[in-house]
Parts: sequence; C-alpha cells; structure tokens
Amino acid sequence: MSNKKAAKEKLAENIRIIRKQKGLSQEELADRAGLHRTYIGSVERGERNIAIEAIQKIATALNCGISQLFISYDFDRLDELQKLQKLFPFLRKYQELAAKHGIGDIFQDNGGKLLQVLLHTGLKAVSGREGNDAVDDKGQEYELKSLNKLLTTSFSTHHHMNPQIIAKYRKVPWIFAVYESIELKKIYKLTSKDIEPYYQKWEKKWHDDGKKDINNPKIQLTFVEEHGTLIYDSEKDPY
Repeated sequence: MSNKKAAKEKLAENIRIIRKQKGLSQEELADRAGLHRTYIGSVERGERNIAIEAIQKIATALNCGISQLFISYDFDRLDELQKLQKLFPFLRKYQELAAKHGIGDIFQDNGGKLLQVLLHTGLKAVSGREGNDAVDDKGQEYELKSLNKLLTTSFSTHHHMNPQIIAKYRKVPWIFAVYESIELKKIYKLTSKDIEPYYQKWEKKWHDDGKKDINNPKIQLTFVEEHGTLIYDSEKDPY
C-alpha cells in the first residue's frame, strides 16, 4: 500500500471515529464544516482525495487538531463500541467470503466456524438441508459437527434421533471440527463404519425406551480422536 493511500485510509478512519466520539451524524458534521453530507460520506469511505482546506474545516468542526486526524489510535484504549466499529469492516469481508460458500449469516448456526472447515477441507456447503452438511467435488456428502473443547468434551448430534435419522447418518462420512473458542485446532474424518458402535447403541436405546426419539445423543471427543483420521492440525498448518 502506498503512503498516500495509507494516509487517506487513516484519515477516513479517524474522521469516522472522532465524529462518533462526538456524537455527530455525517450530516451534522457536514453542516458544521460547511461541506455536503455526501462529501463527508465519501471521505469516510476513503473514496475521495481531500484538499488541505477541507481537512482544516473538518478538524475545526470536530474541535480537534489536524494531526489527530492522522494518528494511529491504540486499539486497547478505545471503548467497546469503538472497538466494534473498527473490527466490523473485517467482519463484513469475512461475511462476503462466507457468502461465496453459501453461508448467508456467519453469526447463525456456527456459520463462521463452518466456513473455516469448508476452506480447510475443500468441501462445499449443501443449502436447504438440516444441519451443517457438505459435499465434495465427487458428490459425496458429509455430516459436519463441531465443538469448542473449552466448553464441552462431546459433539452434539440430533435432537430427534430415531432409526430414520440413523439411516441417513449411516450413508455418509462425518467431519468433526475441534475448536478452542473461535480457533480451529483440528479436523477429523470418520467413516460410517467408524461410528457404527454409536448407531447400534442409539438404535437399542430407541427400542428400549418405547420407540421414543432420543434428544441429542453425544459423540465423545476422545472417541473421535481415537478412531478418526486427522485431516487438519493447526500446529502444522497455522493461519
């Protein structure tokens, strides 16, 4: 990035931060500075080369020195809303990337975590299905599961486990993603044969309980680690 472009982006960011600190809308800042609102908007988006006279008008309207419009703000010194405002442009870019892989909302149904799994495995999300299912380039479908090992030691499955769901599960391999908070640590692949002991246990419980659906039986992380094939390890392939 050129120094000129970096300065323009820093100026745009700081005008936006200071304006919001002052509780001003773009229109209010424009009125104080004697400029048009659309001009202020384009400046804050970094789309416009701005003359020194306009910079002086904006600084005066914000009651700050011109130098304050070009300094780098220490992220840790910002309040929480300001931190969110600085981070959100990157979240938008993450959402744009997710949308290309069929994930409409990174905050819904572990969408942000699902994207990491898809990118590391080369799988594609299958839309219009229940759960985080995916498919490879040969048409093989997969069941995707994840957990945060800081919070739990087992993977959730299905809230209405019954023979029909088990039959569906038996047709596909499973991908198990292990996280620590939002950090993807490992991905394991298990075949249907690997998981067969669980299928048999669930079928028996379903029959023994009077053919009632089982509410979300779990698969233990230790079982996945013991029987699965490790296909991604963050220690060997860090971001």
